Amino acid sequence: MSAKSGTRAQQADELLPIIDASQRLKISPWTLKRMHAKGNLPAVIANSRWFVPESFVVMVLGSPRPGRAGVIEEVAADWFAAHTPQAVAS
Repeated sequence: MSAKSGTRAQQADELLPIIDASQRLKISPWTLKRMHAKGNLPAVIANSRWFVPESFVVMVLGSPRPGRAGVIEEVAADWFAAHTPQAVAS
């Protein structure tokens, strides 16, 4: 398999500081953190610093109604499905 044949989900994803994701999505960082607690926001927490995958932000901004909670929950479900490794059947 060549380097170009991997899907976007398999490639490395840029991580945005939560404040940058917050500004781009026009949602407060605290709301994003609550969304993460409910399982509706992918995030990486390192040394008390929060980061959000840029691919998630791009998916939300590309949704029909960016910034709406219901749509973000749907986008989160799609994002997690695309970025969760599938179990290999034996």
